[in-house]
Amino acid sequence: MTSTVTAPRIDVRALYLRALDPEGPLPLGGVEARLIDEALAAVPSAPLSGSLDVLVGDAGRWSSAEAARFRVELPDVDVARVLLNSAPLALAGGAWLQWMSSSANGDTELALQVLALYATDIGVGSPHADRGSVYRALLARRRVAVESSPLRLVANEQVETFSFRLPALLLAMSRLPGRYFAELLGADVLLRAVGWLPPLAALPPATFDDTVPGDLDLGGRRPGEQVSALDRSVNAAKTLLANDETGEETTRRLLLGFGWAAHELRQWCARLRGEMKLARHPDYDVWRLLFSRARQAAVYHGRYMLEGRPLAEWFADVDAGPAAFLDALAGSGLVRPGHPDRSPLLRGLIGEKGPMFRVFTEDELAVLRRWIAQLPTEECGSDDREDLHVAQWNWFRTGAKRQAVLPAAGPQAGEVEPTTLRDAYHALLTRTDTPGLRRYAYVYATRWLTRSRFGLNQASRQLPVRWDQESGLRGWLEDQHDRHSEQVSQAEDGLPTREQLIRSTLQLAPLIMIDGGWLQGFTDYRLASSEAGQFLFRTYWDELGNGDIDLNHPRIYRALLAEMGYDLPDTASPEFAAWPGFDDRSFALPVYWLSIARFPRTFHPEILGLNLAMELSGVGGSYRTARTALREYGFSTQFVDLHNTIDNVATGHSAWASDAIDCYLADMPSGGDQGQLGQVWERIRLGYRSLNPPEGRGVEIYTTARSVLATVGRRKQPRKGGAR
Repeated sequence: MTSTVTAPRIDVRALYLRALDPEGPLPLGGVEARLIDEALAAVPSAPLSGSLDVLVGDAGRWSSAEAARFRVELPDVDVARVLLNSAPLALAGGAWLQWMSSSANGDTELALQVLALYATDIGVGSPHADRGSVYRALLARRRVAVESSPLRLVANEQVETFSFRLPALLLAMSRLPGRYFAELLGADVLLRAVGWLPPLAALPPATFDDTVPGDLDLGGRRPGEQVSALDRSVNAAKTLLANDETGEETTRRLLLGFGWAAHELRQWCARLRGEMKLARHPDYDVWRLLFSRARQAAVYHGRYMLEGRPLAEWFADVDAGPAAFLDALAGSGLVRPGHPDRSPLLRGLIGEKGPMFRVFTEDELAVLRRWIAQLPTEECGSDDREDLHVAQWNWFRTGAKRQAVLPAAGPQAGEVEPTTLRDAYHALLTRTDTPGLRRYAYVYATRWLTRSRFGLNQASRQLPVRWDQESGLRGWLEDQHDRHSEQVSQAEDGLPTREQLIRSTLQLAPLIMIDGGWLQGFTDYRLASSEAGQFLFRTYWDELGNGDIDLNHPRIYRALLAEMGYDLPDTASPEFAAWPGFDDRSFALPVYWLSIARFPRTFHPEILGLNLAMELSGVGGSYRTARTALREYGFSTQFVDLHNTIDNVATGHSAWASDAIDCYLADMPSGGDQGQLGQVWERIRLGYRSLNPPEGRGVEIYTTARSVLATVGRRKQPRKGGAR
C-alpha cells in the first residue's frame, strides 16, 4: 500500500554507513533518536492489536502474497537488480541485534535469548558464516558486483537509495538499544515472520544454487540448529512481555516496532516493484547512464555541438529530463538508429584509438548498444519519458550533493564525564554512549595501557619478544600451562583462611559479574564473524552460558556469593556500584575492561592480548588452588571447575585466544621488528600485560608524563572523527 504520510528526510546512505561502525565518528545519540522517532511516528496504520502469534501468521501470509505479486507483475524479473537492492538488508541480516546484550543485562533470561538468536545469525563457531557473508558469496557466484567495503556498497549507483532506508534505521536503532530495545525486538519478530524477503522469494530457484535456504530465510533454521530463528524471536518477545512492569507500555512499543518494520518493508517492496517496472522503458537504462555520468561529462564535451548547443550544456542540464536530450542524441551523427555497430559513438569514439577509450564499462557499452538497436522500432514521445523525469530525482549519483545525515546541533547531552570509578562502572555497563562517556573510556583505557608499557621488555612472565611466524603461539601456550601447574603444586600447603577466601571472592564480584565484558565490543556484526573476531565472540558467548541461564557465569558466581552470605543488588543497578562492602579499587580493572571494550577496532590488538592473558590466568593454576580452598570450607566449586575446563589450552578459551592472535597476524607483512607485524605484536604484548600492570610511584610518574605528551600531540594534529 502507499502511504500519504511524508517520511522525514534522512540521508539513509550516510546513516547506514555510520551505523555500521561500532565506534563511529561520534556516538549516535539525540539527533539520530529524533530521526528514528519521526520514522516510527510516520507509520500510517492504526496501532496493531491481537496476539503475537496471529500477527506473525498474518506477516507470513503477506510475505507469500507479495512474492507472488512480484512473480505475476514481473515475470521477466531482473535478477541482478533484485539481488543488488536486497543487499543493504541481506548483508546485515540480524545485525540489528548486535548490541542488545551487555554487561548490564548479560545475566538475564531475555538478553540470553536474544544473544542465542543473534549467535545463529552470526554462525557462531565459524568465520564468515554470518548471514551477510553467505549473501555476499551468493552475489559473487551470480557475478553481481557488491564490494566487501560498506563504503563501496553505499556508493553503488545501482542500489536505490530507498533500499538503504529500513536497514539504516534498524542499524541506527541497534546502536541505541537502551532506548529502542522493545521496538527492535518487535521489528525482529516481523522480519523473522516474513522470512525470505519477497523480491528474493520471487526469483527463480536456480538463482540460489548451493545456498542453504535457512541462510536467506530470516526466520528459518540455519544448518545445525534445532530451533528456528522465528521461534527464538517470538519466545524472546514473549519473555519481554511477561516481564513487563510498565503496564501496557512495553507491549505498545514492541507492537510499534513490529508495525513500523511491516510498513517500511511494504514501502520498499512497492518502490522496488515500481522501479523495476519503469526499468522496462526502452530509454531507462541509457538515460540512467547519461544521468549518472553527467557531472563528469559536462567538463569534457564543450566543443561537440548537438542541435546547436555544446554537448557539455546538455549534460549540465540533465535535470530538465530525458526527452529533448535523447531525441537530439538519437538524431545526431553519433548514432545510426537500429545499427549500433555502425554508430560512430560505439565505433570510433570508444575504440582503442578513440578519445573515449575505456570511459564505459562493458555493461555500460551493452546499454548503449541495446538502446541504439531499438531506436527505429521503439519511438517514444516526451510524454512517454515523463515517468523517467520524475524517477530521476530519486536516483543516486556518486558525488552529487546530498542532504547531511544530521542537521546542525548544539552541545550534546552527556558531555559530563564520570568522576569516580564507581560512577564509571555503572555508566559503562550498558551500551549507552555519550561524548563524555566515550572520552572518559578512551582516556582511561589509554592511560591503563600506558602504565602497562612501563618496563615491559624487562618484565617476567610476558609474551615473547617476537611472534613465531612458523608455529604461532600454541607451543608457548603449552609451556605456560606447565608453569601454572608447577606453581599450584608448590602452593598447595598455603590455603587462605575462610575469612580471607570470602573477602577475596566478594571483592572480585565487580569483575566476575561482567565476565567476558572485555569482549562485548566483538558482538559487532562484522567483527563477530571475522577470522580472528569469531574466536572472541565465541568466547563471549561461552562466558554468558551459550544461552543457557544455568551455565551463565555471573549467575553461578552470584550463587556462590549467596552461599557465603551475600545477596548483592542487581549488577545493573546504581546500588551495586555504590555497595559499601566493595573497596573502591575493586572497580579499577572492571572499568578498564568496560572502557577498552568500547573500542574493538581502535584497540583490537590490545584486546587480543588482554583476552589471552585473561583466559590463561587461572588454567591449571589459580583455579585449582581456588577449588581446593572452596572445597575445604564447604562452598560450591562450580565456578572454578567450569573455568578450569572451558579455558583449557587444547580446545578451550585459552586455545581460542591464541588462535585468534595467530589468525590476526598470519597474513600481515613482517618487515622486521619495526614493520607492521612487529608493531602490532608489540601492541598485543602490551594488551597481555595490561591484565596485571605494574604499580608504584615511578610507574605513576611515567604514566602521567606519557599521557600528557600524548594529549599535546593529539591537540597539535588536525581533528578527525573517531574515538579521539
